[in-house]
Amino acid sequence: MSLRTAVRRPAALLLQAAVLTALVGGTAGWTATAKTVTISVDGELRTVRTHGTAVRDVLAAAGLAPGKHDLLVPAAEQKVLDGDRVALRRARQLALVVDGKPRNVWVTAESVEEALNQIGIRTAGAVLSASRSREIPLDGLAVQVRLPKAVAVVADGKVAVLSTTGLTVLDALKEAGVVLTPKDKLSAPRNAPLSELMTIRVTRITAKRIVESLPIAFDTVRRPDPELFRGDTNVLQAGRPGVLMRTYALNYVDRKLKSKLMTSEKLTATPVARILAVGTKARPAARTSSSTGTSADNLNWAALARCESGGNPRAVSSTGRYRGLYQFSIATWQSVGGSGDPIDASPAEQTYRAKILVTRSGRGQWPVCGKYL
Repeated sequence: MSLRTAVRRPAALLLQAAVLTALVGGTAGWTATAKTVTISVDGELRTVRTHGTAVRDVLAAAGLAPGKHDLLVPAAEQKVLDGDRVALRRARQLALVVDGKPRNVWVTAESVEEALNQIGIRTAGAVLSASRSREIPLDGLAVQVRLPKAVAVVADGKVAVLSTTGLTVLDALKEAGVVLTPKDKLSAPRNAPLSELMTIRVTRITAKRIVESLPIAFDTVRRPDPELFRGDTNVLQAGRPGVLMRTYALNYVDRKLKSKLMTSEKLTATPVARILAVGTKARPAARTSSSTGTSADNLNWAALARCESGGNPRAVSSTGRYRGLYQFSIATWQSVGGSGDPIDASPAEQTYRAKILVTRSGRGQWPVCGKYL
């Protein structure tokens, strides 16, 4: 062995010892910087060992990349120490339709009910298209929500207060048992969305048609008759009223009549005139009474009438046989030129016929009351 070789070997040994010392020291330092961190991902625990110094390093070591809607505690830039805990709640998109109105929201809740509570929707009494306990997958979920609303329905004089999950005015009316007709009016359109404390008023509109019959008075035609005494008449043709039919359209609002409009009229019967024969012949002068020797005009006819009928020109006896001021029978009345019923004749004509009777037959025609003449 040469002197040079002998000198090199201790030098090499020293160099190897220095390198080994450095490696051992470096490894010890690397091991000293390692940290054990627990990560909770949506409530599921994971343990990660990392040499990183921030939360983002821990997540990277676990192969996690939080989205912008995720919830991360502590924040990504915060430093971590050995034994720390990191919580990650991953966001899900909820496609909501609340009372018919679409709405997209991001939530970190895992169930439907937790998500609705998270965004401030109270589900008590609400109708949901998905179970409240249903989990929301990471790729999102569509849910329809119908919230209860206090609504008042005013119809037919009554007020119904109800809590409904219906969407429209028509839904609330159906729940209240209100049946609409095509002419009814509402305080809001039938398809208008319901709102809390909404009042719906129903105004009933009813249309009717009626027909009224109106009489038309007939005229009286008078024809002179030389065969009748003056003051006497005879009906040649009875009068008959005409008939006018009128049709009206009636409009009722909440059962109260608001308008009445005549839409048509038609004459269904023409009036027929009454024709009267009017006497023009002069009456003969009254003759002297055969029983008294005095003129019939000078007798006390008022006293006789009071006794016979109480002075009533339309008086009728209890048997119906004797009639008028002087209680003529129909046969006697006709025998002195009277026509029809004595009670239908004027008091003057009845007295005139009585004078003819007393002139012809005397006051004995009234066996009880004749003494008053």
